[in-house]
Amino acid sequence: MKNVLICGAGMSATDLISYMLKHAEEYNWQVTVGDIAVETAKRKIGGHPRGKAVYFDCYDDALMERYIKDADIVISLLPPGMHAAAAKIALQYKAHVVTASYASEEMIAMHEEAKEKGLTFLNEMGADPGIDHMNGMRSIDAIKKKGGELLAFTSYCGSLMAPESNDNPWGYKFTWSPMNVITAGSAGACYYKNGNFRCIPYHTLFADPKVISVPGFREFEAYENRDSASFRKKYKLHDIPTFIRATLRYPGFCEAWNMLIQLGLTANNYNIEGSENMTYRQWVASYLPEAEDDISLENILADRLQIERGGPLHKKLLWTEMLSDRPIKRVHGTPAEILLDLLLEKLKFNEGDTDMLVFYERIEYKLKGELFEHVSHMVTKGVDHWHTAISRTVGLPAAISAKMILNGEITSRGVLFPWVAEVYDPVLDELAELGIAYSSYDTKIKYSQYH
Repeated sequence: MKNVLICGAGMSATDLISYMLKHAEEYNWQVTVGDIAVETAKRKIGGHPRGKAVYFDCYDDALMERYIKDADIVISLLPPGMHAAAAKIALQYKAHVVTASYASEEMIAMHEEAKEKGLTFLNEMGADPGIDHMNGMRSIDAIKKKGGELLAFTSYCGSLMAPESNDNPWGYKFTWSPMNVITAGSAGACYYKNGNFRCIPYHTLFADPKVISVPGFREFEAYENRDSASFRKKYKLHDIPTFIRATLRYPGFCEAWNMLIQLGLTANNYNIEGSENMTYRQWVASYLPEAEDDISLENILADRLQIERGGPLHKKLLWTEMLSDRPIKRVHGTPAEILLDLLLEKLKFNEGDTDMLVFYERIEYKLKGELFEHVSHMVTKGVDHWHTAISRTVGLPAAISAKMILNGEITSRGVLFPWVAEVYDPVLDELAELGIAYSSYDTKIKYSQYH
């Protein structure tokens, strides 16, 4: 019998848990699901005889060791900063590891030891990162195989509400780690365009989104995502002139979110002393000029941001109740934490809501002296409130790859990533069987979009 330990039973874990339990009898697995919220883990196991829920706190090393030491594979959906801590224990007890997050330097540093011990530590096996990597590399390798010269690679992904559930002014609800949404982009973004290295600092990242039209669906706006430049090397596109990875949102989101950034409300690097004794109105007022001539705080907010008083953007900000007399409950919180507590209710993913993941990839390449574009796109919706699109697209790639490692179908060892055919071909093929598949086409074009 093989022991599978799933660390984390949150919003992205439902389909991962379901998949591993579905195949547990067939492959003789015992599946343990650990979470600080044991009842959530129990609910997602649903009484399955091969499943067990346990209390698991990733900030308690002794508790992590208790469960990791008996595991053959650890599938980590922990907070991104805690994957390496779990992996270190897995390394000690010779367990494989799968994560759905970006690999940290600490994780990458385990490569040689994991390889020597015959272990696979497979990272970035979610949606973004994950599915986007795999489809991108499948497209790149196919173009290279037929002799194409790649000139531009752009990849976009967004976790959004389906149109039928897009019923608030922001066009957004939390379907995955809310704090990650609040702090998204805080490190700025870097990418290559027309052979030039470009950087966008956080305070301007959301100020000028690009318009992206997904074939057969609709237009979205996009902001550049993290350090795209580093992925040129990872994708073996060392000299490609244009390489951009970006995040999709409904039109209007970026402009409004930029206002929160300009106010300073998304900062997570300092604390508000006595925040628990303040109202949201008092807190936001602390960032604004002092009132003069009986001007209302609402109008001071608009003037400070140089937006129209009572205009659509002003109304969108006030809809959050940031100027309400609601008391702040967070003790000594950072601005990001205080904002999070407010938006958790306003941007709540409600029963009956449907989410979706939107992927869009566009590649320009030359073949036999002619210019082509390759476009891949996918819109996949959630099944219900638990089996969401984010749960399916994050959990299923991790689950499929874990199965492959346990069954000896992935034989490479060390710290690995999904941009190799050994991983991306079988995982994408099985995802397609589960209804998660891209549509793609290649078209001859006259001009590049980037010149």
